[in-house]
Amino acid sequence: MELMGRRTFIRGSLRTAVLVSAGGRGATNRRALLTRPAAAVLAVLALSLVAPAGRPPDKPRAQATGPVIRLVYRALQPGEPIVVFLETDGTAKSASVTFLGRTVDLRPAPGGRSVFAFLGIDLQAKSGSHTMTIKVRKAGGTIETILKELLVSEKEFPFTKIQLKREYVTPPASALARIKREAELVALATSVVTPEWLGDGSFVLPHDAPSWSNFGQRRLNNNVLESVHAGLDIRAPFGEKIGAANAGTVVLASDLYLGGKTVIVDHGLGVFSSYGHMSELLVKRGEAVKKGAAIGLCGSTGRSTGPHLHWSVKILDVRVDPEAMLRLPLDK
Repeated sequence: MELMGRRTFIRGSLRTAVLVSAGGRGATNRRALLTRPAAAVLAVLALSLVAPAGRPPDKPRAQATGPVIRLVYRALQPGEPIVVFLETDGTAKSASVTFLGRTVDLRPAPGGRSVFAFLGIDLQAKSGSHTMTIKVRKAGGTIETILKELLVSEKEFPFTKIQLKREYVTPPASALARIKREAELVALATSVVTPEWLGDGSFVLPHDAPSWSNFGQRRLNNNVLESVHAGLDIRAPFGEKIGAANAGTVVLASDLYLGGKTVIVDHGLGVFSSYGHMSELLVKRGEAVKKGAAIGLCGSTGRSTGPHLHWSVKILDVRVDPEAMLRLPLDK
C-alpha cells in the first residue's frame, strides 16, 4: 500500500481520502484543511482502517486530536457514489455534509463505531473542482467546518442506436397523461428520505447473470429520440427470480408504461434501488424485504427489446452506477 496523490489511500479499486478535524478548544466555525504536520497521522490511520484482509491493523503511532473523516469512493467521476464516514473522538454530537448542491446529516453506521452518509455524482455532472463542506457540531454548540476540494474528472459513456416499438418512442396522446402521472408517482416515492440506514451490509447483485455494462449509455432510439441510460441491464433469463440488492422497504410496486413492472426499494439515507421490466411482481408497497429476497421475476414489460433486468440506483435523486454500489464497504 502506498500514499497516492494528496493523502488519498488506495486499496484495490476503492479510494479512501482521510481528513482530520482541527480539534482543540474553542474551534468555532473553523475551516480545517489537511496540513503537512498531520500527514504522518493520516498515513497511520489510513493503514489501520484499510489493512488487507487477514492482516491485523497497524498500531497507530500517533493519536488524532479530533474527529476523523473518511471519504470512500471508486472514482471521482460522473455516476459514482461517495460514502462519508465520521469517526468521532466523543466530542462530536452531530455532523452534516454538503456536496454538489445536496446536504445530508450523518447517521449511525453499521456496527455503531461511526456515523456516515451517502452522496453521489450524477451521471451528467460537470467535471471540475467542487467543494465538499462538512460541519461537525460539538458539545456547547460550537461548529467546526471542514472543506475538501474534490476534482471530478470527465467520463466518456458509450453510444448506441436501438430500435423500439413506436409507441415507446413517440407515445400516443392517450398514453401521455399516464406517463406523466407515473413519473410523478416515482418522484414522490423516492423523495422521502428515511433518516436511518435500513440496509444489511454491502450491496449484492439482484441476479448473477452478466450485465451489458451499459450504465450511462447515450442512445438514439429509432433515429428520433435521444436518451441516457441511467441503469444497468442484467441478462437474466425470462421468469427467473430477481432479488433485492439490499434490505429495505418497498416504496413502489407497479406496472409502469415505460418501466414495465417495477419495484423500488428504499434502503434509507436517501438510497433507492429500482428493478424494471419484470414479468411478475412478488412484493407490495410498504413491505419490508431482506437482502436477496425475491421481489419479482425477470421479464420484458414496458419499453424493452427482450428479457432482462433494468437495475438502477439513486442517492438523493442522483443517478449512480449500480456496479459501484457493490464495492462500497458497508459490512459491520
